[in-house]
Amino acid sequence: MEQPEFYWDPLITLSGTVIYSGLMFPEWRGHILVGLLNSDHVARVGGTPLQEIERIYGVELQRVRDLREAPDGAPWFLGVGRGALYLLAPA
Repeated sequence: MEQPEFYWDPLITLSGTVIYSGLMFPEWRGHILVGLLNSDHVARVGGTPLQEIERIYGVELQRVRDLREAPDGAPWFLGVGRGALYLLAPA
């Protein structure tokens, strides 16, 4: 057995995971987007060595229930705060 390349301490509770392949955020290609049930953000993980690069917060998000990538490359996620579907779009 080998130790994992990356892990969270304290542990997280995953709700959805996507390996990003879209064109909307080309610098994210190959990065892992992780939804967290026990936190208020989506984590972006990538690089060598593997590490958490960014935390993406939403207004009144509270917990992320699910995460998907749309055909156009837009990341979508469901939040518990308002029971809303969020679209992540470039600024």
